[in-house]
Amino acid sequence: MPDPDLPPATPADVAPEPSARKLHLLQAAARVFDTRGFKAATLRQIADEAGILAGSVYHHVESKEALYLEVHRTGYLRMQAVVDRALAGVEGPWPRLEAALEAHLQEMLGGDPIARVTGQGLMEPRDGPVHAVLAPLRRQYEALWARLVEALPLPVDLDRRVLRLNLLMALNGTRLWYRPDGGLSPAALARQWVRMLGGG
Repeated sequence: MPDPDLPPATPADVAPEPSARKLHLLQAAARVFDTRGFKAATLRQIADEAGILAGSVYHHVESKEALYLEVHRTGYLRMQAVVDRALAGVEGPWPRLEAALEAHLQEMLGGDPIARVTGQGLMEPRDGPVHAVLAPLRRQYEALWARLVEALPLPVDLDRRVLRLNLLMALNGTRLWYRPDGGLSPAALARQWVRMLGGG
């Protein structure tokens, strides 16, 4: 049964790509948020990282909070687009799940600072500041995963919602322990997850 807490399937929210200057600022902000955390980060530090005057930040956003949300919004939309592209033309529930797992991991672990911070935001509790504002985007991305999990040939009495939530938590938690030189690529990790779920 589809998860009633998630919206029906809809096309991904499409937003224009940020201008080059805006994207440069978002990347700088993501680097600072990633290393210092949201609370400790300051707009001056972000401006220094971007190589601009502190006052110039206000040409793009009104506050540190708004900048933090813009980083996550950009990352959420990008993550959805990456997974959507990976699924294009892939047939069968297990190959589709593996393709989505690999794409998510590649983006989160090998992507730019925005992708890394987005992975952290996806682990935020549902009453956190990012989720409170960007809930529609996060729910839309979770709905994609709900459809993937719903299609799997698993026992009928299995709670798919529990599986989907645990799978996403494990996926996003990978950023806490993954090392590129650890011997497992994102593709290999995706295959391991599929095998653990009984996908061969």
